[in-house]
Amino acid sequence: MDIDAPPKAGGFSLWKIFRLIILAGLVVVLGLMVQRPERIAPTLPAAVAKQRNNEFQAKLDELERAHGRGETAEARFTAEELNAAFQQSQTTPAPTEPPVAGNQTPAQPDPANDITTTEIAFVGDHANGQFVVHAPGKDLYLTVSGKIGAVDGYATFEFTEAKVGDMPVPVSILNPKLQAKLQEPETRQKLKLPDYVSALRVENGQLVIVEK
Repeated sequence: MDIDAPPKAGGFSLWKIFRLIILAGLVVVLGLMVQRPERIAPTLPAAVAKQRNNEFQAKLDELERAHGRGETAEARFTAEELNAAFQQSQTTPAPTEPPVAGNQTPAQPDPANDITTTEIAFVGDHANGQFVVHAPGKDLYLTVSGKIGAVDGYATFEFTEAKVGDMPVPVSILNPKLQAKLQEPETRQKLKLPDYVSALRVENGQLVIVEK
């Protein structure tokens, strides 16, 4: 029994029309995904980055000293100071991994190593982050916004907005997956805060760290 071909209209296959629409949609989506969005923070000159990073470290050290003295204290950090700390960390050579013995399993590569650029901005009580993720043949730009907090000695983050390139990603889909990922033991351990930190939040465009 012969199967009828898809119906045609005006001598043109409807299937071809639908296929062209789908392909055009995919081209638009892929274009939005790889398109570079507007940057949320400028790259700091090396001298400025070094100075701001020193200020960042000095504030952290003072919080730790206040904790040792039994004093209550808090420190406020600008986005520029955090960007300087990220920028300086990316210029520091990564430690060399020791050779793996014949009976040992090599350590899995850290996915964070594929993130080549990190930029931070604080707007009101939200933290915005923009990351360049290296993918085979193309860099992808991930921009996220959300609220930072601390629960039981661990940092928390809840998405309120996310984009890949210039394409929005539904937060209702992304946030549950993020929270599940953050609860994995290996990831959760990396979110552990220093013992002297009791609270973490963004307030009036600054990151606030409160000492216990």
